[in-house]
Amino acid sequence: MSLDGIAIHALADELQQRLAGSRIDKIQQPDSSTILLSVRQAGHNDKLLLSCNAQTARIGVTTVTKANPMQPPLFCMVLRKHLEGSKIVEIRQVGWERILHIVCEGYDEMGEKATRILIGEFMGKHSNLILINPQANVILDSARRLGFEMSQYRQVLPGFTYITPPPQDKIALPELTEEAMISFFLDAPANLSLKKILLNNIAGFGPQTAAEIIHRAGLNPDDRVDFLGQYDYDRIWQQLLWLNELLAQQAYQPTLVEDGKKAVAFAPFPLQQFEQFAQTQLDTMSQLVEQFIGRKEQSNLLAQRSSDLERIINREIERCEKKLALQLDKVQEGEDSEHLKIWGELLTANLYQLQQGESAEVVNYYDPEQQTITIPMQANLTPNENAQKYFKKYAKAKAGAQQSLIQAEHTQDELNYLDSIKNSLRNAQTPDDLQDVRLELEADGYVKARLTKQNKKSKKEPVFKPLMLHYGDIEILVGKNNVQNDYVTTRLARNNDVWFHAKDIPGSHVIIRNHQEQRELPPEVLDFAAHLAAYFSKGRYSALVPVDYTLKRHVHKPNGAKPGRVIYENQKTIYITPDEDAIQQILQNGGKSLAQ
Repeated sequence: MSLDGIAIHALADELQQRLAGSRIDKIQQPDSSTILLSVRQAGHNDKLLLSCNAQTARIGVTTVTKANPMQPPLFCMVLRKHLEGSKIVEIRQVGWERILHIVCEGYDEMGEKATRILIGEFMGKHSNLILINPQANVILDSARRLGFEMSQYRQVLPGFTYITPPPQDKIALPELTEEAMISFFLDAPANLSLKKILLNNIAGFGPQTAAEIIHRAGLNPDDRVDFLGQYDYDRIWQQLLWLNELLAQQAYQPTLVEDGKKAVAFAPFPLQQFEQFAQTQLDTMSQLVEQFIGRKEQSNLLAQRSSDLERIINREIERCEKKLALQLDKVQEGEDSEHLKIWGELLTANLYQLQQGESAEVVNYYDPEQQTITIPMQANLTPNENAQKYFKKYAKAKAGAQQSLIQAEHTQDELNYLDSIKNSLRNAQTPDDLQDVRLELEADGYVKARLTKQNKKSKKEPVFKPLMLHYGDIEILVGKNNVQNDYVTTRLARNNDVWFHAKDIPGSHVIIRNHQEQRELPPEVLDFAAHLAAYFSKGRYSALVPVDYTLKRHVHKPNGAKPGRVIYENQKTIYITPDEDAIQQILQNGGKSLAQ
């Protein structure tokens, strides 16, 4: 993540200017790693979010509202006891480390003035939020408690002395000289990259910042030091001076780097090393961090929830595949049982000459060459009884095969349905989309319905938020899952609308709204809708995906059919190779086709 000491420095400057002098009005802890401080001062109210989550640790002013647990955690209650009503005096960075101190002044239980410091350590998996009494340097409590078994260097427990994380032997940028910088490179091992040398020697530098300095100097960050000459040193030094001046003047330009809908990086300045990607400047560092990490949190949440549902679906698919294999074996047994009928008929035809025994040799009248065959028999049964036994076995095998064939068809239908749900997971873009999928699984009994705190089943309904895109003035709807497919096709679409679906594979229902019923739709619109149908199908990464389209009046949902299941007629077919980059650009463009 891009939250290095330089980014923390910019955040500290911003928060100091915005929040110093404000009072802490309310404290919440939505989850084990997140604290929300509601602060107020003349002119505005703010919410300060602090997170020590290993993947998304950060600090910043936020507009996000999070649900709180019914019972506040212990750490939250300790914070309320010591910090509610206090004034934020200062927000400062410790050296150039990823550590911030929020210094608060208030009153203790005796009415005496008291200073407390809320420490945010934003260091990946070692992140933590710690409240201390600075007079005694004693820990009052922390979001993550660390005992002796977790750390030999320091323990983070109530009543223990607070020890800062181990300092790094690096030079702060304002104290750096050109001579010292050159010595970094001259003394470095020959196999060390240029960005690694800066990273190892300058305080506050993360890999991204180090690479940016080298890139701005016109060098490759991964080059080795033995490629450098005096001219190269001069260029690197000039870039370090540029960064130092930017920090000293607080001339920040909070910049978000994006690749389509994916947030790639962020920094307090434009990142020339990512010039191939779109870059957006935001007003504040807090907005920048919230944009970047908020997306990451949502992406992580989607990935986790999607993974949980996919695991359930894969388990059900595996179950159905095993069941189908057994059913098809039964069908095959029925197809292989024809010889039992023949044996019975041959025994019946030769009863007059057969004796009891373990076998019978008879002429096979069904063989064009009329060869003799040996038919096994049970010695304790008469030839006629053996014949009747073979007839019964044959009848049982055929009946079982017929029943198994019906069951196999049902199982195959279930497999196709589960495959369609799996495709819905691939198309999910929001938590609401996943909620639709989960509710569908609950309705079919694949997932137990979630219970409320009153131990009653959740009464949540599907959200019904299909994609709504536009090609010029033409509206196009895309169902991202089976529930949405039903909704757009059976409830929103009119008879003269045009319906699209990838042929014979799970996928989205795509509807072109043809409000002017007599209007003939341009070929490029049909092609665009077909692209969407191919992209939001199982054939997303295939070439020449066949996409059927027809008027909605020719699309019907059979009685009792599962969500998203329809039959259609009078269709035409377009063959499409989905262009993922083009579709993503369109989605990022607010649903506007780039072809316009």
